Amino acid sequence: MKQDKRDRRSQRTRHLITTAMLELVFEQHYETITVQDILDRAGIGRSTFYTHFFDKEDVLSSIAEQMLEMFRQQLSQRKEGGTIVPVLEMFEHVQQHEQYFRAMSRGHTGEVFWEAAQIALSKTIEQALSTVYAENASPAISWAVIAQYLTGSLLTLLKWWLKAEMPYSPEQMEKIFQQLALPGVWATVGAENTSP
Repeated sequence: MKQDKRDRRSQRTRHLITTAMLELVFEQHYETITVQDILDRAGIGRSTFYTHFFDKEDVLSSIAEQMLEMFRQQLSQRKEGGTIVPVLEMFEHVQQHEQYFRAMSRGHTGEVFWEAAQIALSKTIEQALSTVYAENASPAISWAVIAQYLTGSLLTLLKWWLKAEMPYSPEQMEKIFQQLALPGVWATVGAENTSP
């Protein structure tokens, strides 16, 4: 019983800290935010902060991971037989949370956020590729490299789309990605016009 209370308190405190950080990121550049700013906004003490996080980068990584987890949950609810690379879902997700992604794309915040996204998404894609194309146990290029390529291409396109004020619909961006990135992957894995 005591453990449950502590867990709830811990979750509440982490939520206060991440919410404070998000609010601050919307208001000012990440580089100017101090741990003291986070403490003041969250209404907590320094020792409480350091019980839960190492520094402000740790808070930022936690926020990025929360957003990516939300996206992973959306992906897990997809219909069977969906694409390996969740292109449409990614563009729709960014569109739905545009303000968040704009704030998280500024300065050093963006570097930390997009790096966390690269790591998480490439793992997901690599697992999906090796499962779907299991009979092709050793493609000419490793699954890890293919996953990094697809993830990097997708995230670069997403960043451009966001910066360019979303000039195309998510559906159009999915088609653009498929035309640009997938032909080489299909040739590498020996698949004929499938949709990774």
